[in-house]
Amino acid sequence: MKILEADLSLKEQINRFYVAQGYHSDWSETERAFVCLDDGAVVGSVKIEQIYEVAILRGMYVDDKYQRQGIGTQLLSYIEPVLNERPAFCIPLSHAADFYRKIGFREVPESTYPKFLAERCDKYRKAGYMIKTMHRDQFL
Repeated sequence: MKILEADLSLKEQINRFYVAQGYHSDWSETERAFVCLDDGAVVGSVKIEQIYEVAILRGMYVDDKYQRQGIGTQLLSYIEPVLNERPAFCIPLSHAADFYRKIGFREVPESTYPKFLAERCDKYRKAGYMIKTMHRDQFL
C-alpha cells in the first residue's frame, strides 16, 4: 500500500471512490486530494480544501475492507504538514471527533468559525448530520 498526494490522473477514480463511500462531494478545484492505493486502487482518501486563508479537512474515508488497519491514521500523519501551513478546521460526524484529536484538532464553538464554514455547518445539520466543529492551530 502506498499513500501519496493525488494528481489529476486519479481524479475520476477518487470521485468514484467517494460515490461508493456515500460521500456527497467530488474533488474540487479548491482541494488537494491524498490517497491510499492498494495495487493501484483507491482504498482511502482525504481532501484538504484551501480557501480564505484556512484549510478544511474534508472527505476522510477508508474502504470498509481496509478499516482497522491504521490507514486513516497514516493518512492523517501524511497530511499533517499541509495542515501546518495555515489554521485548519474540520466538521466531522460526531462519532469521529476523537479520531481527529490525534493530530491536534479540538472542539470549538461554532461561533468561532468563519462565516462561510458556519453556513456549511448549518446546511449539514439541516440535512440531518450530527456534526462537531473543530479547529487546529498552526504548528509551524
